[in-house]
Amino acid sequence: MSLAFMLVACTAAPPPDIDAQTPEPSQSETSAPSPTPAITPDVQPVDDSGPCASAVPAYPVADKTEVEQLGGATLAVPFDRGSMPHAAGEAIVNDQGVPVAYKVAPNDVISTVGARFCVGEQWLYWVNYVRRDGDALFAGDTLNLDAHTILSVGDQNGVVHNNALPEDFVIPPQR
Repeated sequence: MSLAFMLVACTAAPPPDIDAQTPEPSQSETSAPSPTPAITPDVQPVDDSGPCASAVPAYPVADKTEVEQLGGATLAVPFDRGSMPHAAGEAIVNDQGVPVAYKVAPNDVISTVGARFCVGEQWLYWVNYVRRDGDALFAGDTLNLDAHTILSVGDQNGVVHNNALPEDFVIPPQR
């Protein structure tokens, strides 16, 4: 009998039942809302556009005949926010200091590389579509960041692919 008592005493109590349908308290059951403080007229909002303020994002093009586009979007201009975890490789810049390519480091992740350069994963996918197969990264890969070098910059694990762009996908003049 004492063994059975010890086993019962060593088991954990069952968790309390939680009712997912518990109704919210009515207004009469809650305390009165506290007043919202008013902003005085002399307080100016802070202009903090974030670390990507110097980048030029891609937007849908208004004129589909525009030659400076990438698949119906304006051309993004990357901005290097600097090395960060999962995007610690080397940025390659042009004469104006604009990042045009990126040398992949071990443990880099494509979405983080896109965030580092303020262009996003989709931009990286399209500017690297011809010379790479998918978004797998290998240390030492060169990722293209410039829409004007889609046909000449980039490799994947030492291989340069030659994928055809989708029909009617417009790219800017190539250098």
